[in-house]
Amino acid sequence: TFTDASVDRAAVLRAVEAAVTAPAPHHTVPWRFVLVEERATALLDAMAERWAQDLRADGFSQDSVERRLRRGDVLRAAPYLVVPCLVADGAHDYPDERRARAEERLFLLAMGAGIQNLLVQLATEGLGSAWVSSTLFCPDVVGAVLELPDDWQPMGAVAVGHAASAPPPRPPRDHRDHVLVR
Repeated sequence: TFTDASVDRAAVLRAVEAAVTAPAPHHTVPWRFVLVEERATALLDAMAERWAQDLRADGFSQDSVERRLRRGDVLRAAPYLVVPCLVADGAHDYPDERRARAEERLFLLAMGAGIQNLLVQLATEGLGSAWVSSTLFCPDVVGAVLELPDDWQPMGAVAVGHAASAPPPRPPRDHRDHVLVR
């Protein structure tokens, strides 16, 4: 959860500066970051409506739809939102599916690295953040509300603010559960 304290845009811009230092394929710069300062409510309302439509079409009850929609409360409670977008300018066009999928993964990995750099720098700035995947499920809605160029692919949303409390401790993870040595 976040306090009501405002977020300094300059701190967010410093985080974007860190984000765009991530590695990327073919000397490209595939990251774009939308600082959502004026259209947050319109964006979140439109996204919620799309999600509710999708859930009802999947057969969920109204109670279940409302419960799932509350998962977006972290975005609504955030004093600041950032929508990272992937722009695959400079991606190679391969005629076969194997290499085309590999090229797509290269850009997605670069985007993930950029988002991670953004989150780390936000923490360095003393800000709390949470990456939420929701924009991936309604890129057309996000593009329309934020008036994005057609080639900007929303890659989630980042809630940014001053943490109301320290995050709960995460359970320890044994690295041996995640390593294979050959």
